[in-house]
Order: sequence, then structure tokens, then C-alpha cells
Amino acid sequence: MLSLFQRKRPPVTAPSPAPATDLPKGLLRPESAASLLATPRRQKLLEHIWQRTSLSRRQFATLYRTPLERYAELVQQFPASESHHHAYPGGMLDHGLHLQRLHRLAAQQHLF
Repeated sequence: MLSLFQRKRPPVTAPSPAPATDLPKGLLRPESAASLLATPRRQKLLEHIWQRTSLSRRQFATLYRTPLERYAELVQQFPASESHHHAYPGGMLDHGLHLQRLHRLAAQQHLF
């Protein structure tokens, strides 16, 4: 049943990166989840989320980290809004990580 929710990823061959000068002004080259999540601030958020889950690192990687990496690859450097909080490049990713952290904090307060 769980296999219904798992996405099979085809093997990816990384194209050789072209120089950034090939991009028209205002466009950004897509980044990997690893590079998007590598900032110290985002690493700290991921650590906070893990600490609130009561899962092993392996379970966390499967149930949380993998979906968050997919989310990072989807939102890339999008801002979360035009003029409110998180209205900067990468704001949507930060917003999603903050929400996940808040959800984990709230879940700790309630027994299901």
C-alpha cells in the first residue's frame, strides 16, 4: 500500500554544467536539493525537525528528508510572497521548513 505513494525516479545523468553566462538576465540555473538545503540555517531547521520526530535517522530520511528534498527541488529559489515575510529568493523553501518545524512542535503537544 505504501508503494502507491512512492515515486520511482529514473536514473539521472548529470549534464555538464554550462557557464552561468549562457543564461538570460534574471534566470537562475536549477540547483540540487543538497545545495539548496546546505545552508547552516536550513541545516539547523532540519535538525530541529528531526529532534521533534522520535524517529531514527534512517526513518527520518525516508519519511521526512526525502519529501523535503523533493520540495526543495520543486520550489528552488522562489520567494514565498511579493512583499511579506519570506519575500526573498529561497523564501518559499524557508517558509516550508519553518511550517514543518511548527507542525512538529504542535504535534508534540497533542496525543493522537
